[in-house]
Amino acid sequence: MIRRDLYRMAEYVGAPHESDQAAWQPFEYGLAAMGAHQWSQAVTHLRQSQVNAGEAQLATLFNQIGVCYYMQGRLGEALREFQEATRFAERHQDTGCRAAALSNIGVIRSDRGELDAALRDFREALVIVRESANQAAEALFLGNIGNILRQKGELNPALKSHEDALAISRRIGDEQGMASCVGNIGSILRDKGDRDKALERYAEAEERARRIGYKLGAAIQLSNIGNLYRENGDSDRALRSHESALALAHEIACRLVVATELVNIGLIMVSKRQYERATSYLAESLTFLLAEGVVDGQRQGLYGLSRCDDSLGRERMQALLKDAGLGDEAITDLLDRIDLIRSRRPWQIGRNRNPFAPAGR
Repeated sequence: MIRRDLYRMAEYVGAPHESDQAAWQPFEYGLAAMGAHQWSQAVTHLRQSQVNAGEAQLATLFNQIGVCYYMQGRLGEALREFQEATRFAERHQDTGCRAAALSNIGVIRSDRGELDAALRDFREALVIVRESANQAAEALFLGNIGNILRQKGELNPALKSHEDALAISRRIGDEQGMASCVGNIGSILRDKGDRDKALERYAEAEERARRIGYKLGAAIQLSNIGNLYRENGDSDRALRSHESALALAHEIACRLVVATELVNIGLIMVSKRQYERATSYLAESLTFLLAEGVVDGQRQGLYGLSRCDDSLGRERMQALLKDAGLGDEAITDLLDRIDLIRSRRPWQIGRNRNPFAPAGR
């Protein structure tokens, strides 16, 4: 299974309102498109705003474009936009935008397994917003810090970080923040072995998210609920939860969550011996995860494909991967990775070659 904590992208919309209408109006259109999850249209409007914006407003626009790219699963491009946002924010002493962009860089680094670097980014962003008393941003960054600490196995500090974030979100009435914090606390309870309380928190977070139309939050919690059902041996109920999460992820066009749910559904199908269906789900997800360097999900997906290969045989696997839209080079790369996984004992994987690095390295 793939587990994903709910990291939140930090948006920042302050500066462009200070520019003239030629920049301000397309900026507003861009924000509206983002609200409707129309990421490509949003980028078009925001780029148009950049043409007429003053240099002081560029940091905000780079940050917002980065958010759009991230949701589309274009992590490398998103990272470049956030780095540009920090550069212009530093030049014009826009501390709010700099903090937002730093946190967003941290989210991408966490996706790529760079936990220590991500933690530094989140903590630096937190220091900045505490100086400006931006409580909504403070809660967001505390939540992201808590997620990193949980991944590093520091459960009690992680729990405190999420509880502090939840207290702030409650105080300022941030419903989205409350939904995020409650769900992330559920993940810590799960790691502590209390599945029943974890399920309660996930269900509460999912209900909160649905009530306010926060589809990303609802999708993440449905995925977490599905994983708990799977751990408890109820694969049918797990499958329904993951399929619901996938539907929501498609609605908001969030590529990372789509990929997560494709793997989780594919692994359930493997457990049900539905190998041909599983292959298409796993291959679609791995194409994205490997290309963008997202660490969590690669091993699970490759394991699932190796099970399919064991059952179906190499010739049938090649045909199914081709039917899934993969080119010859991508098919060869995936099959090479499967062979490498199969040929190494678990403790040997990665000693001489990283099975998740691009082929040929």
